[in-house]
Amino acid sequence: MTMIDSDLLKPYLAARDSARAAWRLTVASLSKTPKEALEEGFRAVRIAERAYYRCCEDLCNVVRSEMERAEDEVAVRGRFVDGSL
Repeated sequence: MTMIDSDLLKPYLAARDSARAAWRLTVASLSKTPKEALEEGFRAVRIAERAYYRCCEDLCNVVRSEMERAEDEVAVRGRFVDGSL
């Protein structure tokens, strides 16, 4: 099993949670918006949605790089055990 440092993920998870909460709040407030202001509300929802997706992409990138780092460490340790190095 490959281990990754969960402390590296915490700020990205917090940012993702915050962006999701902002997105949901924006959508919820849209239902209370007068019809003439709906276009602006839809723009706000799209902006919040993009912010959420960016946070998710950042989180995925950190997980990917951390997994690659951990797998490289396992491979190096395996070479020492096999006597390849």
